[in-house]
Amino acid sequence: MIRCILFFKDRTHKPDSMMDNKILLQKAAAAIRAQKQSAAMQLAEMFLERQPQWHKNESCTELAAHISHFIELICDCMHDSTLAPLARFFSSAALEKVKRGIQLSDVLESVMLGKLCLSTAIMRELPSGEERDAILTAVELLYIDINKITGEKYSELLTQQRNAEHERTKLLLEATRSITNFTDSQAALDHLARVISETLSQGFCIIFLRTGGTKGLSPLASWGHESEGYQRCFDGVRLCTKGSTITAIGGKTFGLCSLNSEGFAVAQDIPKQINSESMAMFPIYSSTNCLHGIAMVGSATPDYVIAPKQKELIEGILHTVSATVELAASVKEKERQLKESESLRRVANLLLQHPETKIHDVHTVICDEARSIVQGTGSSILLKEGDYLHHSCGTGTPQPPISTFPIATTKYGQILQQRKAVIIKDAQKEIPEDQRSNLVQAMLVVPLIECGNPIGLLLISNKENGFDFIDKNIMELFAGQATLALRNVTLAEQSDKLVVAEERQRLGRELHDSVTQALYAVTLCADAASRSMALGKEKVATEQLHALRGMAQQAMRDMRSLIFDLHPPELENEGLVGAIQARMNSVEIRSGLNAKMFVNGEERRLAHSTEEEMFRIAIEALSNATKHSHANNVSVTITYEPELVSMSIKDDGKGFAIEQLPTGGMGLRNIRERANKLHATLSIDSTENDGTTICVVVPVTR
Repeated sequence: MIRCILFFKDRTHKPDSMMDNKILLQKAAAAIRAQKQSAAMQLAEMFLERQPQWHKNESCTELAAHISHFIELICDCMHDSTLAPLARFFSSAALEKVKRGIQLSDVLESVMLGKLCLSTAIMRELPSGEERDAILTAVELLYIDINKITGEKYSELLTQQRNAEHERTKLLLEATRSITNFTDSQAALDHLARVISETLSQGFCIIFLRTGGTKGLSPLASWGHESEGYQRCFDGVRLCTKGSTITAIGGKTFGLCSLNSEGFAVAQDIPKQINSESMAMFPIYSSTNCLHGIAMVGSATPDYVIAPKQKELIEGILHTVSATVELAASVKEKERQLKESESLRRVANLLLQHPETKIHDVHTVICDEARSIVQGTGSSILLKEGDYLHHSCGTGTPQPPISTFPIATTKYGQILQQRKAVIIKDAQKEIPEDQRSNLVQAMLVVPLIECGNPIGLLLISNKENGFDFIDKNIMELFAGQATLALRNVTLAEQSDKLVVAEERQRLGRELHDSVTQALYAVTLCADAASRSMALGKEKVATEQLHALRGMAQQAMRDMRSLIFDLHPPELENEGLVGAIQARMNSVEIRSGLNAKMFVNGEERRLAHSTEEEMFRIAIEALSNATKHSHANNVSVTITYEPELVSMSIKDDGKGFAIEQLPTGGMGLRNIRERANKLHATLSIDSTENDGTTICVVVPVTR
């Protein structure tokens, strides 16, 4: 290897006027071509020694073959006295070298080593003398221009690369920082879609993620659509992980489906845009390297093609924020589940814990909550009655055009018989005109099933972007809850009717046992007094009239008691204590009984049903004390404690033997039944000729 070329020191040497520069370079080219193989091998050995990091994957022979091509290119430039071929070569080769990370200093060193090898080849081929020195000088001057071209080209590319890397890093940092700063998961996803869309001219981005129990991908965030209508079209599109309609970056394929006619049009257009490279799909992988979603990115600019650098940038952004996207999507899914659970809980509390709710109110609540859960605009209930479905309730719009649908001949009857929820994407085409409103677009129809038998349908209409698998799942759960509520309120109404019937029977018995008998006795006594007067027995007649007055007064007391028991207004207005006190003032005290009321603890209102049952127990006990025990004194004591309320009714009447406890006329059976309804503890303490005490302890919650 030549370590030094002495003639390089004399850069003031000029060739003879008879030897112009063009001829010198042509002779140099001829000399180099003669030594090309040895020069290429020598230069290959130098590269492997000096720059092993860039050539470690090539053998010396392979590298020499590449260098031989480059040497031939240099010779062409020398022969034709132009650097244009070399400039074109640098334009293509420089970009590849910059991508590999080769620095400008490495490139300039390669040029210097090439000049050294070519100069050595000239010296080997040509004899020493003035002409060879002139040729070497011409080659050196040529390499000055080569160095300049190389430096400028690589400097320009390196600057562009540095600027691009700076912009890429800036975007990545902004995307990472901005999305992690959002506390609202939806806002974070929307901002990410915006950042990605801005990497393209007039770009747009839709982020599809897994949601709920479905294996498909739903659009959860988007940015950059030309219009709201276009965005709604995309919102009606779903991606299926099993399909081959479109291919994402990385080779994974997806199928397309739509929830409405607008979404169908977009689904048909997406494969064309992907094939033309104006749109691309980028997988979003979770932290466990499972597919978590897809970013669909495109441009509204006509004939736009997404460049490889842009694809690389978008992939980098998604890779950087994939964990945050997964977290945001998880939060959004939890929010959706929480909303659904809260709605179901609200319905359960409202419908199942309040048996006094009227059935029409229950229907209204079901319709309102169904619309709210899946964001429909109208909902209605069709209940089965014989061979027909009757429209029982509806809220919002649209509503069915008629109130009765034959099960055997209508679309709704068909769905009822199939007993499966159905999503109707285009109601105007799928439902006959006489069975649907002209305003209905999409519809979700869910059967109401009770003990395996369909009892009706729940209809929800016109969700903005159509109903999907998640809506269907949640409404099937809701329908089960609604069916229980309908059953509960129906049983409650039946129970109320039985209670009314029992109360009527009780009042009939009371009227027969007390008022009717008293009035019959009054009639008999009046007849007897009349006969005594006719016979001139005035003293006997007077006694009989006194007895008649007592019987009439007793009948009035019995009637007043029955009227008060039938409708005690104080119970609703004043509560349990006020109602019992009013009863004693109206009946017991007027009857001459010494009746007193005592309250221990802090008085508070209880559930209406609890207060009513305790009031009925109290008046049964008071009636027993007045009618049967012949008591002179009676007291009612109510004690309020945090988790229970106790009530004691005590009289000083004739009492009875516990072992011979009566079960009929004195109303003790009614007291037991009411105590059982309250899950209360009942105790009855009585001794003959020493009064009776009835105590009931009722568990309550505050």
